[in-house]
Amino acid sequence: MCILCEKVENAEDFLIHEFEHSLLIVGEHQYFKGYCQLVLKEHVADLTDLTDKVQESFFKELMISAKAIRKVYKPERMNYSSLGNVVPHIHFHLFPRYQEELNTKIKLDPWADAELFDNFKTTEEQISTIRELVRKEL
Repeated sequence: MCILCEKVENAEDFLIHEFEHSLLIVGEHQYFKGYCQLVLKEHVADLTDLTDKVQESFFKELMISAKAIRKVYKPERMNYSSLGNVVPHIHFHLFPRYQEELNTKIKLDPWADAELFDNFKTTEEQISTIRELVRKEL
């Protein structure tokens, strides 16, 4: 079983909202305040493998999620990352980006400091706060 399939099965601790096709979950780190993931419930490796109807629905779920995060955290930008190179299971990383860090060259790419993410593990208090605030905006 892939790591994201396991996350889907055990999402209750990090779960913000269950959509028809995906789960919005609090990210495992808060290097970027408000970081979340949207994970497809079904194990599918590529967006083109989804039916048109599921693609449209999943994209709407992504937009609903991003709008809620933006309302709560008011970032300057949202970065969306869905690569699938490491874990071939459709998911999006939702990185709120703030003016103070966008002005530094090292942080133009949200993955540039990935080796530091483990230093910002999400606490239970952060999970609870993010879940409560974002849920109110969905």
